[in-house]
Amino acid sequence: MRPDMLSTALLLTLPLVFSSSVADDEDSPRHGAPDLGDAYFPGLGNGGYDVKHYDLVLDVDMETGAIEATATIDAQATHGLDAFNLDLWGLKVSGVTVEGVAAEFAHDGLELTIAPDSAIVSGADFRTQIVYAGVPDLAPDASVSSMGMKGTGWMRRESGVFVMSECVGASGWFPCNDHPIDKATMSFTVTVAKPYTVAANGILVEETDSGDARTFKWRANDPMATYLATVNIAELELEVSETESGLPLRLYYPQGTTDKSLEPFRRTADLIDHFSGLFGEYPFEAYGAVLTKEGLGGALESQTLPVYSRGAGEGTLAHELAHQWFGNCVGIEAWEDMWLNEGFAVYASWLWREHTVGPEAIEKSVERAHRWAKQAEIGPPVDPGVGAVFGGATYGRGPLVLHALRMEVGDERFFQILRTWVKRYFNSTATSADFIALSEEVAGRELDGVFDAWLFSETVPADVPANDVPKSE
Repeated sequence: MRPDMLSTALLLTLPLVFSSSVADDEDSPRHGAPDLGDAYFPGLGNGGYDVKHYDLVLDVDMETGAIEATATIDAQATHGLDAFNLDLWGLKVSGVTVEGVAAEFAHDGLELTIAPDSAIVSGADFRTQIVYAGVPDLAPDASVSSMGMKGTGWMRRESGVFVMSECVGASGWFPCNDHPIDKATMSFTVTVAKPYTVAANGILVEETDSGDARTFKWRANDPMATYLATVNIAELELEVSETESGLPLRLYYPQGTTDKSLEPFRRTADLIDHFSGLFGEYPFEAYGAVLTKEGLGGALESQTLPVYSRGAGEGTLAHELAHQWFGNCVGIEAWEDMWLNEGFAVYASWLWREHTVGPEAIEKSVERAHRWAKQAEIGPPVDPGVGAVFGGATYGRGPLVLHALRMEVGDERFFQILRTWVKRYFNSTATSADFIALSEEVAGRELDGVFDAWLFSETVPADVPANDVPKSE
């Protein structure tokens, strides 16, 4: 048997294991589900286990674009397992071990199916190691196809490599349980030729010089969704600072970047302080940014280290910072609730303008968004469809839901709702139904009128939300 394939007999047996071994005993070994049932991304994610930590070791050839890699995944079985799946797109697996023992495997499209030598019992911690290689490519992603993009994930540009994986791009560069519901801590050990620098999530814990190459070891100690993992490799300058409370800040940017381009990012500490007052303490161990030489078509809130296209301004910086609370710390259970990420981040950027410019700034933002949503006949933010995840319902009507809620309950209760949201679902995931329930709990009354009109109605309400709450409330 070739090491990169399962035998024909095992390939035929695995589906039978999944269908026939689900006995009355829920802990009996069986095949973990090959997906998590996400309506937008069939086949995405996997069942039967909970990942605790990913340790990724990558040797990157910047001339050819190829990587040689090893992924070590620590997980806990949620039921007995005689086989399980990981998501991996387009790369070649040469070997798999489970608990140090060689395991049989098959790799077909997105699904890497692994059959350990011995069944894993329910509740057991187990370690899987996958050796793989190839030239990473963008993973096909239906959420960005309407924007003319091939996919998401590992992007190779003239100046280097940048990783922006929302929604499904993580599977294009490492084997994973690629769904927001399964968060894990991560570490990255990346070796690359000089003069390239590697910037990734978390804290840089070690840098080793081996002559012609350097190895950078990063560790993210806070759990995160796979799409938020990032590795960026380019000739980068580094500017280090910290907030008044001692939170480490790092800013990576290409040589020749002007002070004018860097100016918004040098206000990061002020932004963090302001948002911490509104939403609660910044939730992670560090923060920073990677600026790219090329345009990447946007920015991504990679946890602790967002990635920005050149030319990004203060509004974009505020947006991606707000995601650290909304989307990263409090994640979504399904992509149909994307407004909980993007609507909150857009509204936070409006709040920053309200703080720096004045109340008239947020009033203009609300009026402009409302007028556009009405003219474009934008549908409800909830469940916009996979092709509209990054569309007007999410980014346009999403923040209007929050403004309408604020106008309904007043500032005191509104910001209490946001802080309670972060505290209750800290480093976890939640749904629109959870947000509605929490809002009504904090407000002390039903809020059907607000949510029916702004979150669920097929038509945009005729008037901009008005504030009738007494200032003293």
